[in-house]
Amino acid sequence: MHSVFSKPFTIHFSDCDSTGLVFHPHFFRWAVDTEEAFFREILGEKIFGPGVTDQIYAPMAGIQAEFSAPLRAGDKVEFRLWIEQLGWSSIRWAFEIMKDDSPAVKIAETLVFTQLQPDGTFKAMEITENYRRKMAPYVKDDDEPGLRFRS
Repeated sequence: MHSVFSKPFTIHFSDCDSTGLVFHPHFFRWAVDTEEAFFREILGEKIFGPGVTDQIYAPMAGIQAEFSAPLRAGDKVEFRLWIEQLGWSSIRWAFEIMKDDSPAVKIAETLVFTQLQPDGTFKAMEITENYRRKMAPYVKDDDEPGLRFRS
């Protein structure tokens, strides 16, 4: 069984639209924020952004989302993150926002590790063995069910 990276969170009024529900773009921002926290806490270093030597870029290659329950200001939730698939240069994340032990939101997102080339293009790069070793406990086993979406 794989490990799950999790963070508690309380929904803020500023996250909500005029109907009192979370404005949907926040879900995607929270997924990226949780991924960044994973890299910082599990890999033990900052690998993206200003001031990083050997800068790694990880553009999004795909995303899928499903919204199952409304979330409102004051709701206490848990962000849960694990790795569905770890490829040569890519990570397919599984992200859930849990409310009362049920998923309110599910997001699957694929990132590709790249390096910026002198001509301004990006070239896929291999995820290092050091990173693979640190991420391994969070990778779903092949015989475990993956994140499932309604059809």
